[in-house]
Amino acid sequence: MPDSLQKDYTVIEDIIRSRARSSLPIMDSMITSLVRNGGKRIRPMILMAVFRGMSGKDSVLDTAYRSAATLELIHTATLIHDDLIDKSHTRRGVPTIFAQHGIPSAVLAGDYLFVEAYALAAGLPEKIVNTCVRSLRKMAEGQLLEEIIPPNELSFKTYLDIISSKTAVLFKSACESGALLAEAPDDVVRDLGQAGLSLGIAFQFIDDLLDVLGNEHITGKPIGTDFWAGKLSLPYFLYRETFGPLPNDRSQKTFQSILKKLTSDDIIVKGKEMALSNTNKAKELFNVLDNGEIRTYLQNMCDQMLNRIL
Repeated sequence: MPDSLQKDYTVIEDIIRSRARSSLPIMDSMITSLVRNGGKRIRPMILMAVFRGMSGKDSVLDTAYRSAATLELIHTATLIHDDLIDKSHTRRGVPTIFAQHGIPSAVLAGDYLFVEAYALAAGLPEKIVNTCVRSLRKMAEGQLLEEIIPPNELSFKTYLDIISSKTAVLFKSACESGALLAEAPDDVVRDLGQAGLSLGIAFQFIDDLLDVLGNEHITGKPIGTDFWAGKLSLPYFLYRETFGPLPNDRSQKTFQSILKKLTSDDIIVKGKEMALSNTNKAKELFNVLDNGEIRTYLQNMCDQMLNRIL
């Protein structure tokens, strides 16, 4: 990571941790444990990389930091609610708030972080607020689509719409926000937004493939989670296309009985090619960035993401 981005990471992490606090001990315990067990802060670092890659001005650096931290708080809040909707018991190898504290606490903890995100967003430029609002609308719509459409009626096109809305839209928002704050031309903002969308779709494809390929000690969740939850994600679409209908019984025993086919080259090679196609598209679009060091960093990030399944 370039030195400038390492500094950015430290500042943003401090902002996130300072906002994810509560005077109520139980709320404070729930949200701080999740934030401190957070991931790599991919979305805020993409925002900062695009901002610096487009030679953003130091005079708006604090605004960029707040925008990046807001994005991460929104992301973290949605994870809490996702775990509740999916009835997930572990995330990143530790029990979820839903598993530890139940439904009401998970709803309220997610809501609390949304409030903190809104508070942090107050005073941000209108164009950044509008980008966040559009993203939240798309995320809610994508989640609802996933909930109301039975798996056996879900088309691949609608699946792509869902993952574009639920997952990829925050990657798009990160790229667009960084470009807007750097005062990039409209066509560049649009191209970088598309880079984020492509990267986000690749991210979800990879996550889907890890549901059948992953190591629980690395991914933090057991394989087959999507299958048991009744979801139809990428490897299951490819299974249906290659081998026919999936079994109706979504049990661990049934999952084990089809795992050999799920991890066959017929499915995995095609899935990897689809992820690679999207990461290559993102890398190509990132060529618009002015700063060569930052451009290389983002393109390497695309490769590192892909290496999780290679």
